[in-house]
Amino acid sequence: MHLITRSEWHAKEPTASYVRLSSTRGVKIHYTGGKVLADLADPDNHDHCPGLVRGIQRMHMGGGRGERYIDIGYNMVCCPHRKLFMGRGPHHLPAANGAGLNSGHYAVLALLGDSGFDEPNDDLLNGLVDAIEYLREHGGAGDEVKGHRDGYQTSCPGDPLYRWVRDGARRP
Repeated sequence: MHLITRSEWHAKEPTASYVRLSSTRGVKIHYTGGKVLADLADPDNHDHCPGLVRGIQRMHMGGGRGERYIDIGYNMVCCPHRKLFMGRGPHHLPAANGAGLNSGHYAVLALLGDSGFDEPNDDLLNGLVDAIEYLREHGGAGDEVKGHRDGYQTSCPGDPLYRWVRDGARRP
């Protein structure tokens, strides 16, 4: 597992303290949606990933989803190069699962769209499993792995990634 710390991806500091979670029932998987650079998964294109994560943090903290978050809404972010970006991290309440749903599951984002780069590659899937295992070991995440659409009306995490979730979220 290759973990990229908040300082390494140049994260902004949260604007308030996190709400602490002792444990969760598991993890919910998300995707960015929209158009993602079609060749993002090319090994030479990892240098785009930190900027994408910073952009998501800026959007969340700037109210781009209609509500200002104190930080990026996800606990961890996975890119298609099997690298994990530390978001809010373990034991911190996410903001991405939907009102009333955040305390039940950690939120893990896949840098995957619904056009362009829209089919998860093996490195992205392995990275998601790495994140799930990390949150189980370091954050008390339970055994559930669900998609964002489980309990919240959305197309997230997209059909290809949701099939993987429904098939057991296993390593490829």
